[in-house]
Amino acid sequence: MSKTAILSSAAGLSIYAISNEYYVMNEETVVAFCLLSVWGGLIKFGGPLYKKWADEQSDKIKNILNSARADHTQAVKTRIADVQQMSSVIDYTKTLFAVSKETAKLEAEAYELEQRTALAAEAKTVLDSWVRYESQVKQRQQKELAQSVIAKVQKELENPKVLKQILDQSVADIESTLLPTRTCEIG
Repeated sequence: MSKTAILSSAAGLSIYAISNEYYVMNEETVVAFCLLSVWGGLIKFGGPLYKKWADEQSDKIKNILNSARADHTQAVKTRIADVQQMSSVIDYTKTLFAVSKETAKLEAEAYELEQRTALAAEAKTVLDSWVRYESQVKQRQQKELAQSVIAKVQKELENPKVLKQILDQSVADIESTLLPTRTCEIG
């Protein structure tokens, strides 16, 4: 069927419906005909323009997506290259782990030595305090001994017999020291 056949059939049916009064033509028919004509013109002439605009928008979105895909691909390739440069990180990590183990061992030894030093210092402090105590005890004993000797001597000095004996002994000592020098002067 061709356009001419369709248009001719539609015109014939319209004329038949109007002549037999199956359809009454009024202002609504005119409005419907005008509206369909406008819509037909818009579709015929505006359709290609809309299709062109829709294709441009579609191409624009495709370009954005393709650009994003390319950027993402490039970023992934760059990241892969960066990761390949870090392939020796495992060796460095193993070395650092060994160093940290050795550091921990040395810190433990240092702590142990620090504890030993603290213990030795505490022992020295205790021994020093014992030495000070013994020294104080010795000084006190010597002081008590000196006081008892002085008290005993003072008590004996109160006795007149002892005073006479000391005086006689002192005079004898002086004479014995002076007598040999006198004999030298006389002779």
